[in-house]
Amino acid sequence: MIMAVFNTRLAALLISLSVVLSAASANADPPSPPTLDEVSSYLSGLKEHFRFLQESSFAPPPEEHATKDMTHYLTEHMSAAVKMVEEFSSTTLAKRLNDPSTDDYTKKALLLCEEMYKNAVQALNNGMKSVSAGDFFQARTETHAFINNINACGDSSMEFQTFGEWAREVGGDCLAKIVEHIDPEE
Repeated sequence: MIMAVFNTRLAALLISLSVVLSAASANADPPSPPTLDEVSSYLSGLKEHFRFLQESSFAPPPEEHATKDMTHYLTEHMSAAVKMVEEFSSTTLAKRLNDPSTDDYTKKALLLCEEMYKNAVQALNNGMKSVSAGDFFQARTETHAFINNINACGDSSMEFQTFGEWAREVGGDCLAKIVEHIDPEE
C-alpha cells in the first residue's frame, strides 16, 4: 500500500510536470524526445529522492474509522484523478489536436481520446457520488468504467502512455480499496 501511494503521487507529479512543460514550450522548437533509458534513469532518481514517502507515515487508518477514512481516501484520490484528466485533456490533448502538423487520422484518434477522457471523468464523478452515498458496489462499477475509458485511448506518444499508466494505477488503487471494503476477505 505504501508503494502504491508513493507511485501514485510520483506519477501525479510527473504528469503535472509534463503538462507545465508542454504549456511552457508551446512556442519553442520541440526538443528531441528522451530515450527510454533517460526516462527510466530520471524516474529512478526521483524514487530515490522521495524515498522518505515510503516510510510508515502512511500507515493504514484504525479499524474503527475504516469506512469514514476509506470514503475520504477514495473521494480525495478520485477528485485528484478527475482534475488531472481534465487538465491533461485541456492542455496536452488540446495542443496535439490544434497542432497543424497532426494528420487527419491522428486527429480522429485524438478526438476519440477526448471523448473517452470526458466519459472517464463522468464515471469517476459518479463513483465519488456512490462512495459518498456508501454504495460501494456502484462505485466499483464506475471505477471500472473509468479504467476502461482510459484504456480506450492508446496513443503512442510518451506523454499519453505515461498519463495512461498513471490513470490506470490510480483507478486500480481505488478499485482495490473498494473491493477490499466490499469483501475484506479478497
